[in-house]
Amino acid sequence: MERIKEMETAMTAWETLQAFCSAWFERRSAEETSLFLDNEFCFVGTGEDEFAHSLQEMKEYIAKDIREIPEPFSVTLTLFQEQRIHDEVYNLSAWMNLKNSQYCWRLRGFFTLVGGRGGWRLRTLWFSEPGVSQQGGEHYPQTLVVENLARQRQELLGDSLPGGMMGGYIEEGFPFYFINSRMLKYLGYSGEAEFVSDIGGMVSNCMHPDDRAAVDAEVARQIAERGEYVVEYRMKKQNGSYIWVHDLGRRITAENGMPAIISVCLDITAQKTAQAEVMHLYNNVPGAVFRVRYDDTFTVADASDGLYELLGYTREEFAALGNRMASVVYPGDLDAVRKKLLADRGRGDTIRDEHRLVCKNGKIKWISLKAQLMSGDDGERYFYGVFVDVTDEKLAQKRAGELYEKELAYFVQAASAEGSIQGRVNITQDRVESYHSTEAAAITQKGETYEKAIGKLAAAASEPEYGKYLRTALDRVNVVAEFAAGKNNYDFEYLRKRKDGGIFWSRTNFRFYQNPESGDLIAFFYTSDVTEQKIQRQLLSKVTELDYELLSDIDIRNDTYHVVSSHPGAEGMMPEKGRFQAEAVKIAVSFMDEDAAQEYLTKLDPEYMKRELDGHGSYNFMTQTRDEHGAVRVKRYQVFYISRELERVCIARTDVTDIIRQEQQQKEALAAALTAAEQANAAKTDFLSRMSHEIRTPMNAIIGMSAIAAQAVGNDEQVAECISKIGISSRFLLSLINDILDMSRIESGKMLLKNEKIPTEDFLNGLNAICYSQAASKGVDYECIADPTLDDVYTGDAMKLQQVLLNILSNAIKFTGEGGKVTFSAMVRRKVRNMAGLRFTVNDNGIGIGEDFLRHMFEPFAQESMGTTALYGGTGLGLAISKSIVDMMGGTITVRSIKGIGSEFTVDVELGITEEEMRRRNRKKENPNFSALKTLVVDDDVTVCESAMVTLKEMGIIAEWVDSGQKAIGRVQELCGLGRYFDMILIDWKMPEMDGIETARRIRAMAGPEVTIIIMTAYDWAAIEHEARSAGVNLLMSKPMFKSSLVSAFSRVLGEKEEKEAENKPEIYDFTGRRVLLVEDNAINTEVATVVLESRGFTVDTAENGLRAIEMFSKSEAGFYDAILMDIRMPLMDGLTAAKNIRHLTNRDAGTVPIIAMTANAFDDDIEKSKAAGMNAHLAKPIEPERLFQVLYHFILGQ
Repeated sequence: MERIKEMETAMTAWETLQAFCSAWFERRSAEETSLFLDNEFCFVGTGEDEFAHSLQEMKEYIAKDIREIPEPFSVTLTLFQEQRIHDEVYNLSAWMNLKNSQYCWRLRGFFTLVGGRGGWRLRTLWFSEPGVSQQGGEHYPQTLVVENLARQRQELLGDSLPGGMMGGYIEEGFPFYFINSRMLKYLGYSGEAEFVSDIGGMVSNCMHPDDRAAVDAEVARQIAERGEYVVEYRMKKQNGSYIWVHDLGRRITAENGMPAIISVCLDITAQKTAQAEVMHLYNNVPGAVFRVRYDDTFTVADASDGLYELLGYTREEFAALGNRMASVVYPGDLDAVRKKLLADRGRGDTIRDEHRLVCKNGKIKWISLKAQLMSGDDGERYFYGVFVDVTDEKLAQKRAGELYEKELAYFVQAASAEGSIQGRVNITQDRVESYHSTEAAAITQKGETYEKAIGKLAAAASEPEYGKYLRTALDRVNVVAEFAAGKNNYDFEYLRKRKDGGIFWSRTNFRFYQNPESGDLIAFFYTSDVTEQKIQRQLLSKVTELDYELLSDIDIRNDTYHVVSSHPGAEGMMPEKGRFQAEAVKIAVSFMDEDAAQEYLTKLDPEYMKRELDGHGSYNFMTQTRDEHGAVRVKRYQVFYISRELERVCIARTDVTDIIRQEQQQKEALAAALTAAEQANAAKTDFLSRMSHEIRTPMNAIIGMSAIAAQAVGNDEQVAECISKIGISSRFLLSLINDILDMSRIESGKMLLKNEKIPTEDFLNGLNAICYSQAASKGVDYECIADPTLDDVYTGDAMKLQQVLLNILSNAIKFTGEGGKVTFSAMVRRKVRNMAGLRFTVNDNGIGIGEDFLRHMFEPFAQESMGTTALYGGTGLGLAISKSIVDMMGGTITVRSIKGIGSEFTVDVELGITEEEMRRRNRKKENPNFSALKTLVVDDDVTVCESAMVTLKEMGIIAEWVDSGQKAIGRVQELCGLGRYFDMILIDWKMPEMDGIETARRIRAMAGPEVTIIIMTAYDWAAIEHEARSAGVNLLMSKPMFKSSLVSAFSRVLGEKEEKEAENKPEIYDFTGRRVLLVEDNAINTEVATVVLESRGFTVDTAENGLRAIEMFSKSEAGFYDAILMDIRMPLMDGLTAAKNIRHLTNRDAGTVPIIAMTANAFDDDIEKSKAAGMNAHLAKPIEPERLFQVLYHFILGQ
């Protein structure tokens, strides 16, 4: 600081000003600059709001200036005025130029310094810029007006041009000087600052890096020469892409006095692209595009790359020849070319010529030239033209001429042969020039048109379709077009008609050539009769195809082959010709295993073939191959000499797979037939042996019992016992005979299937009625489980299906010991349209079946062992018959078994769905609302419980289940303690530990009369009905439970709960003098009903079945019976059938007598069936006496 103060003391005012500017602008030191300022400093800048009224404000201004632009400036001060006011005050005026990498200013500064000998301080500072709108000494800015007009014109012009204006100082890199808004907008910049920043302040940086050096040098050169320049280069836009610009500029002096350039830049990208495309096209035109001077050496002024590529010279090498085309024209052609091209021609004359050129490598090439004589910009005349290489065409023309002459000679020679059919047609002139033929085969004549000749040729074809093909193939336009494309030969082999009606095989050949003299297209055609050759070939081909899949001619000496005939599609085919041993190896590797390949190659080895053929004349062998699917094929090879001298051999291959397979199958079939015959004989022998024993046993019993009965006449008890045993033996004998007859009908195909309605419940109950009694007699537990989704009715052969299931169920019960269990289930497997797939499954825990016998168990007469037959009986036909019936139904029967554990038989059959059932499904059936009935199911079989739960849920009932009587009692007791009760309890009769009746008795004692208890049983409940009712049971139901049965029972219970108890006493009915016919097969039920009816005055007649009822009613007088009470299910004839028959009797009251149905199941369909049979009413068992009397009163006395 002291040094600066010393300097200030010694410095003049001008030196102080220079030091001040150096501290501020060159050293950019705010602190040092502030030392030159007076305390009463005042500053006015060039900006509208740029000023400082105190030393502190000026310090802040200087600090801000340095922060914003820290880069130093170079400062040039030029004093143009100084004024000394007195010794301590000095006014100075100076030009100040400031410049760094980003800015360049020229300012006028006005400074007031105060002080004197003690040092100078700046009191005031004022910066200004010269007015650019005033030129020289103008007092008023007239220049502004002129410039505005010029600017408007320039803007108008600029807006219409793709580009704008810009400028730079003439220094290295051309520092930025100027850019107009039009250019900024065109390049995509938002403002000048963005552009300057993007180019780093250097105009050169807006050029493509590859162009900068060359452009900078070219601009410098042109500016130096004439003060202006024109260049083209790639300019960068704001988005990084480049455009081609045409830059036209000149040197100027900028406002700051520095040399600069300003230029107009126009976007020429489109023109450049077009030029590139033209140049690409120019250099890729076939041949050459050129411009040569109109002189005797034909100097090349310009040419495309094609010229140099054709000649084989580079541009430099050709330039060394003086760029003279005359130096490469074939010497023999040069004089003619000069004469033709240099003749006196006018401007625009077109010249065409063909001549030869000599290439660099010495080869001669023909060119076809087309050129025009034109005047250039310099007034000199030039040939502008193109030429193409026509060497190949010239050679082709020469070859075509030679071929034409050769064909013409052949034509002349062939014309002299006897029976020749040939012709020559000028296609161009459309006429037959020559024709030779026999009279019978002639189709044209000299002078006819080509089209007419071809039409006759086509008409001569015996097959019209082939004639159309000939006409199309030889169409004049078609053959001309195909000749141009290179096709000149046509062959036809077809059946052709003669004029006398005969037919022969014709081979016709058309060959087309161009006449080298006239240029006309000429067709030569020849026809030969090849009937004999064709027949021979066809005969050979047919024989070969029948006998061989491959016929080859082998040349052993040269190891070559030729395929004479082959069968398409066979594996291991060979190409038409080739090297034989190599092809043999290829076939062996591709289609044979190692052993077969070794034998195949050995047998076809050249030395082996010669040795075998020399010794035997021929030999054959067989080998195995594999086709593309891996299947084994057997091939037979025959090898024999065609010519021993030439070592030519024929190999014939035949596929004998089918023959070998047939032989093998015949052997296997014979062996199988023998085995089957032996097995059948053994089976029949065994069967006859068993049958003799099985039939002899009941026959012996029948004969013996008959003899005993005859001796015991008078002893009724002994006679009755003998007759009973005779009946049992007779039925057994009948079943044996029926099985044998069924098997016979099946084997002869005489067994037919019916298609009838099968009521599901009746069908299953019928099976269960038989099986329950069989199982009970053996002490076997039998259970039937029915799928809740089973339809009510199906269609099929009920009797045959029952036969199948009864056979399997009877076997299951037969082969299950006492204490065992047999389970029969029926379920819906699937439903499709009008068909349903049902699955019947029979499980037992009996003796089981051995694994070895499982494969034979469905064979006729098959039984596992004689011990089984002796112990259990049977013919061995039952399962065979069942399997055959199921097969006829389109179903399946399968079995799984473990010896000593048990068996499971599964029968899958397809049954039809009736139209009524399909309509019922589609109807929304309105069932009663059972949601208020809380239900408990009690059964030791969990499967039965779960099935019942599904059915009850579908009915809308809240239900639960337990698997024992003890648990049921516990559950009821638990609810009673809560003051709640079950509405319905369904209890199985037979359960371990505590049966259903005992369970019902205990529950009734706890729950009182409100709960409805129903016993479920698969057995006849007549024997337990009294005990059950005594225990408090309300209803008895058959198992398996069907939805319709449950709906009927629950509806009745619901109705009873909703009825109010009548306050008055029950009515007393008196039927004295009335007679009813009671039809009931159960003796106890008959006895009970008789007592009840007689208690109200009825006279009761009884019948044990429907047949007996018909007999009794038919013999009675009209009005003898007031009503008939008819049980539905009875032996011999059921109630429905009996009712129908009674309604059709001739008795006068047959149609009016009331018939009332009685059944254990009150299903809706049972009621409908009863009404359809002619019954008047339907009562469900057990029958309430009051309800019975109400119905009888209604029909007898009420009406």
